[in-house]
Amino acid sequence: MAGDTRIHSWALIGLTLVFSIQTVLAKESGSASVSVIKKDDGKPLVDAIVKVIPLDSANMNLKDHIGFTNASGEYDFAFRKPVVIQISHLGYTTLTDTIYSSARKTYTISYASKEVKDVVITGQYSPNSIQNSVYEVKVLSAETLKAKGANNLREALQNELHIDLGQDQVFGSNVSINGISGEGVKIMVDGVPIVGRLDGKLDLSQINLNNIERIEIVEGPLSVIYGTDAMGGVINIITKTFQEQRVNLNLKGYYESVGQYNIELNTGFAFKKNQIYLSGGRNFFDGYTTLDSIPRYQEWKPKEQYFADAKYIYGGNRFRFTASASFFRELMLNRSAPKQTLSYDNADTTWTYRGDDIKYLTYRPRAAVSFMYRFKEDYQLDVLAAYSGFFRFTNKYYKNLVTGQEHLVNDPEVQDTARYHEVLARATYSMPAWKNRINFQFGIETNQEFTKQSHIKSGEQKEADYAAFGSVRLSVVKGLDIQPAIRVVYNTRYRVPLIPSVNVKYGYKDFFVIRASYGRGYRAPSLKELYMVFFDSNHAIKGNDQLVPENGHTGNLSVNGYINKGRHKVHLSASAFYNNINDKIDFAIYSAPFPPDTYQYFNLKKYITYGGNVGLGYTWKRLSFNTSVLLTKYELSNLHNGSDRVKTFSPDFIASASYLIPKAEIGINVFYKYDGAKPLYSVSNSIQAGSRGAYHMLDLSLSRNFWKDRIQVVVGGKNLIGVKDVTTTGVEAVGHNFDPNLANVGWGRTFFTTLILHFSK
Repeated sequence: MAGDTRIHSWALIGLTLVFSIQTVLAKESGSASVSVIKKDDGKPLVDAIVKVIPLDSANMNLKDHIGFTNASGEYDFAFRKPVVIQISHLGYTTLTDTIYSSARKTYTISYASKEVKDVVITGQYSPNSIQNSVYEVKVLSAETLKAKGANNLREALQNELHIDLGQDQVFGSNVSINGISGEGVKIMVDGVPIVGRLDGKLDLSQINLNNIERIEIVEGPLSVIYGTDAMGGVINIITKTFQEQRVNLNLKGYYESVGQYNIELNTGFAFKKNQIYLSGGRNFFDGYTTLDSIPRYQEWKPKEQYFADAKYIYGGNRFRFTASASFFRELMLNRSAPKQTLSYDNADTTWTYRGDDIKYLTYRPRAAVSFMYRFKEDYQLDVLAAYSGFFRFTNKYYKNLVTGQEHLVNDPEVQDTARYHEVLARATYSMPAWKNRINFQFGIETNQEFTKQSHIKSGEQKEADYAAFGSVRLSVVKGLDIQPAIRVVYNTRYRVPLIPSVNVKYGYKDFFVIRASYGRGYRAPSLKELYMVFFDSNHAIKGNDQLVPENGHTGNLSVNGYINKGRHKVHLSASAFYNNINDKIDFAIYSAPFPPDTYQYFNLKKYITYGGNVGLGYTWKRLSFNTSVLLTKYELSNLHNGSDRVKTFSPDFIASASYLIPKAEIGINVFYKYDGAKPLYSVSNSIQAGSRGAYHMLDLSLSRNFWKDRIQVVVGGKNLIGVKDVTTTGVEAVGHNFDPNLANVGWGRTFFTTLILHFSK
């Protein structure tokens, strides 16, 4: 009996031990759960990325996996061994923790606005930090634009290095990057190209900055990703895509002493997985002239603009759907000086004074639909379909300046209706391999352009591109990224060569980053360059259907170093660029026995720009300071063998500073730019070289918030040095300037006030 008792006791102990082991194993091999809530309002954070990494990385049976929090902010996963979890979401801080047993844990995550500013999307596989981008991306934040008092893209780019602005009083302002201008710079809003170039110029003053988050600028060719007219670089305007509050309302009023009165309203609504943004407003400019002795005529034409935008977003990090629409209307008036003539109003033939006025009515509609789906970590599909339009109605009137009556001039040579339509469809797929050491991106794109106008051959023309492109990002060595890419294009008019590029980035910790890039640029002639036929008393412009596409090679190199000593932060930078363009499309002049001379598009055989800059940035507490100097060399040749060559040189310098006065809470911002002499040239039998004079620009602003940031006030002065016109030498400017030996730069010293009323909850 005693033996049986001992046997039963040992059996009981064994069963108890087995049960305990099973209980422990069940506990260790059960399920774990994390719950993520937002710190600001205590609500669940939906679609947060939860990455689970086993601590026992040597065990091949244990693999990393990733998931997303559900509508309740929760994520469940099977637990076998201790793991490290990483929780992240765009716009929020990243949390990391170690879980040693199956349990339910709750994490509170806070909003990180500073991180959002550092995220860029232009040319990226997915939203990426500036530090990790293989491209050198310049970002102008909404705060910087507010300090500048910038209402449109021209004012935003006024004091930026590597960027030069030109002005035509009818075609508007235009931009060049590192010497490449006009059709060679692609301007987009959320990746949708803006169309409607006149004489190769896209009027930057027609691109409003309402409801935007930032502007991203990439120098150098992005033709592989964005196709034609991205040879010199890309300017991408990013509208708002995220807001923390449920309701956000901003009413903005702007006044500038030159006679500019603007008002706009921006609203945003966020509920569950939905976001809606609405904005609209009116800009009015009364016109300005330095020629006070000429009645009625104004160099800077009066204009009135109306605009409205709408944007809807649904989804989170895994899935996102966006639909947007934009409308813009501008009426610009070009008034002539009075002319004495006979009046024919109501059969009255007495002498009177008449004005020959031209009204330019412009519409810019734009619509886009995009879809993003992330299958799992970094496996992402993006689809974009967009329409961009441009309509310009030009009508000339005879106005009786005594009676005020107007008569439309019945002459088809001076009346014009121009319509441009561009339809874009693009799909890209990004995927990682070999533990994210290799990343691929593949894409297809179609781009179709149509135009219909009276001053174009046959009245209607069209052109289309069909392209496939791909790139691979290699990150085999820590800190080193190599990204080769290629684009294959079928154009309905031209045979397009393969367009390759390669970007290299090396970063050592947080100390420095080196970037180098090479790309082949390509641009087919626009429909206007091919088929324009326009003659009147002041103009004679002809297209050329024998034009060949532009093609070239570009290279960029940049080095950025960072020194952080407590509150002292120093940023040292240096960069160099080289652009070599063959068959650049431009104007040639053909003299006529009577004015006007004829301007016809032609291919300039060789156009080269190269240069470099060095910069210094310093930040300490509430003080920041940046300065940089740029030297650019231009070489032009009308013959491939290098004869008939012109060489010019141009320096530029910028400096900016900001400081926040602690007790007064007043922000001070200063922006300065020295814009060196820029080359001008014209071609008839040979190249005639000239230059546009150098000038200085200085802006100053003060800003302060009141009533818990519900009221924001910015006051300041623009162009405090008072620059208006600069002299051109050697070559007369092609355009609508009253004096061809003067180039309009600004309307002199002005002062502005911005008032913003902000409400959110």
